[in-house]
Amino acid sequence: MNRRIPRVIVLATTALVWLSGCTMNISGNAPEQENKEESRLLPVDIQLQRIHSYPDGGSLAITESSMNPGDIILSSTAGATSMGIRLFSTSGVSHAAIYIGNSQVAEAVGSGVQIVTLEQVLEHSSKVIVFRYPGLTTEQALAIRSFSQQKVGVRYNYNGVALMAPFMLTRKVCDLNPFSSSFRNGCLNTLAKLQLGSDEDAKGTFFCSQFVLEAYKQAGYPITDSAPVWVSPADLLHMREGDVASLTPIKPLAYVGHLKKGSLETATASIKDFFSF
Repeated sequence: MNRRIPRVIVLATTALVWLSGCTMNISGNAPEQENKEESRLLPVDIQLQRIHSYPDGGSLAITESSMNPGDIILSSTAGATSMGIRLFSTSGVSHAAIYIGNSQVAEAVGSGVQIVTLEQVLEHSSKVIVFRYPGLTTEQALAIRSFSQQKVGVRYNYNGVALMAPFMLTRKVCDLNPFSSSFRNGCLNTLAKLQLGSDEDAKGTFFCSQFVLEAYKQAGYPITDSAPVWVSPADLLHMREGDVASLTPIKPLAYVGHLKKGSLETATASIKDFFSF
């Protein structure tokens, strides 16, 4: 039987989600879907931005052998700074870095751009997730590695991070438009230009996700048309396949797996194992 929820309930639900500050897409169901026996309950398709860091099918534990040079690493720690960033951005990650091969990771941290071992990243993080930007060539991966090596020691973009904090709040004006992803992207780009400035304003300094975006841009394979200085680790996370992006990627990021699972992923896996027969 084809059951439909009254439109007033749909509108009320939408209003509650809107007020909660959750980014979402709303679109009408296709007629052929509505005529199916197993049709959706809602007359519209509501897709919420995913806050958790694992895909709908669950997380996948991987090792370095599954990684390619140029893979993007998103992570978090148990510290107060990481928790604050995750709270402001309503995201499960607070840091971004790049795997450049040979067990090395390039990242921008408070002391500046540095290259550390993958083992050090795992040791200092409570959760480590790997994503891949599809189509990256060997030459482009080498260009990313070369860029990272050249930038070692470059200062951290403290000003950019300071400006990002209030932007995470005011950007909700754009994030909460659920009916047009292109309008939301354009609105965010305009607001970011006014609040965050341009890449030139950073004067050659980098914060973590800005560094990742700039490395890809310099390699001739940009992840998004938005300026690197406008992109947070949370924005990168939501550029993955199956999610609702705020700043639109040129290609969605593919989930590779978890190098280190957080407490939520571990708990979810334990529950699944408990009920497996």
